[in-house]
Amino acid sequence: MSKKPSLGHNPLAYSLKSHASFDFIKSTQNQQKEAGKNDSKSSPKKKVVSYYLEQSLIDQIRNKANEEKKTYSYVAGKLLKESIEKENTSE
Repeated sequence: MSKKPSLGHNPLAYSLKSHASFDFIKSTQNQQKEAGKNDSKSSPKKKVVSYYLEQSLIDQIRNKANEEKKTYSYVAGKLLKESIEKENTSE
């Protein structure tokens, strides 16, 4: 019997220790640790909540966000923080 001709090579047949052909697959272990470190410094934890607001108030927040070229969520959060801080300082 003769050997059948090969149609190509099997990259998995090579030992990963002796061949550096799989360097394009990067480890995600270090990236996940670094991402966790950066997240705690850059922004506070956030949670999605829903509130029922009057349509006129929603329109005002959207207009303000469009003027400032910010997201609706950012502007709404900023306004709430300012309101709470103002209320706490007046007491």
